[in-house]
Amino acid sequence: MICLGAGTMESMHTDQKLHILSTSSEQSFEIGERIGGSLQSGQLIELVGDLGGGKTILVKGIATGLGITKTITSPTFSIQRSYELPDGGVLEHFDLYRLEDQDMVVNELTEYLQDPCATVAIEWSKPFVGHMRPDRLIIEVSWKSENDRSIVLSATGPQSQRIIEALR
Repeated sequence: MICLGAGTMESMHTDQKLHILSTSSEQSFEIGERIGGSLQSGQLIELVGDLGGGKTILVKGIATGLGITKTITSPTFSIQRSYELPDGGVLEHFDLYRLEDQDMVVNELTEYLQDPCATVAIEWSKPFVGHMRPDRLIIEVSWKSENDRSIVLSATGPQSQRIIEALR
């Protein structure tokens, strides 16, 4: 059992996955903050889950863990938001929910994915998986109850595996 702040968080892991039960939005934020503190420049994060499940809360925590002090808002209506990191890098946060013109975003997304200084977090990425780097951290968030969320981190390569190892 690992505890982050108030409440409890159960943890179990396999070779490429880490399963976490969050019992509050504050705890989900703290999990995101720990993830952010473990990231290296150029990391790709794919967030998967139901609408309103807590993906943006995790991104807010990730941003804090990266040292970003600016308020993080969901890019649902703007598709993408950029946040400068204290070390000169950047967090690019995409929300591709209900995106109808995929071609419009592919070039911009590809450009950010090729930037070694850009940490890229993508919500609703399924239509774009073919354009992503093979090594990414996949974070799946699912409802368990009103406050509880199951958060599963999956590594698809060595860079994302190091993040999971750092969180264990």
